[in-house]
Amino acid sequence: MTSTTSIMGSSLSHFSINLGQLLEIARDFIKDHPEVFDVVLYGSAVLGKEQPNDLDLMILTRERLSPLKLRDMILELKRKLSPIVPREKLDIRAASLEELFDPNNLASLGIVVEGYSLTKEKPLAELMNGKAYTLFRFTLEGLERKDRVRFQYSLKGRDMKSGLLKELGGEQWGAWIVVIPVQHTYRFREFLELWNVKYEAFTILKGADLFYKV
Repeated sequence: MTSTTSIMGSSLSHFSINLGQLLEIARDFIKDHPEVFDVVLYGSAVLGKEQPNDLDLMILTRERLSPLKLRDMILELKRKLSPIVPREKLDIRAASLEELFDPNNLASLGIVVEGYSLTKEKPLAELMNGKAYTLFRFTLEGLERKDRVRFQYSLKGRDMKSGLLKELGGEQWGAWIVVIPVQHTYRFREFLELWNVKYEAFTILKGADLFYKV
C-alpha cells in the first residue's frame, strides 16, 4: 500500500485515511466505468495543507457526457468514499479531457499542475515529463537588519547550503524568488507568514532544461 507521506505529508491522515485507501476505491470505481479516464486528487491536500477543509477530486472522462450521467457518477463516487470521508468534506467534480484542455477552462492549469493521478499513482506534472512547483516572490522590507539575517539563516542555513530551502527541495531563482515543490506549498507559506514576510505565490509547471551553461 502506497504511503501518504511520500507526496502530501499528513494531509490525508487528517481524514483518517491514507493514499492506499483512496487508490483502491478509485480503481474499483474506474473498473466499473470504462468511460472514465482517471480520477485526480488536487487542491489543498496535494499542496500539503496540514488540515485541509475538504478533499478535492476530479473525475476525468474520455468524452463529454450528459450532465445527468456526470451527476450520477459524482454521487456514486461520494457514496463509495463516504465510509472513510464525511460526505460534507468531499468536493467531487467531473470534466472530459476535451474540457480539461479547453483554453476557456480557467481551472485546467490548477488541475494539471497540482493534480495527482489515482490510476498512474503519480503527479500529472510528472506524467507530462515536468515538475510542479510553487514560485514565491517575497520582500524583507519592514524586517529589522538582525531579523533579515536570522531569516536568511532559517532559509538557507549559516553555511548557505542547508536550512528549510534544502529540506523542502527548493531552489533560489533570484534575490527574493524561490521555487518549492508543489507538495510543500503550505509548509513554505507558513514559514513566510511566521516571519511576517509579504509574498506572492504562483504555481508553475517546469519542463526539462533545454539550455544550460556549466
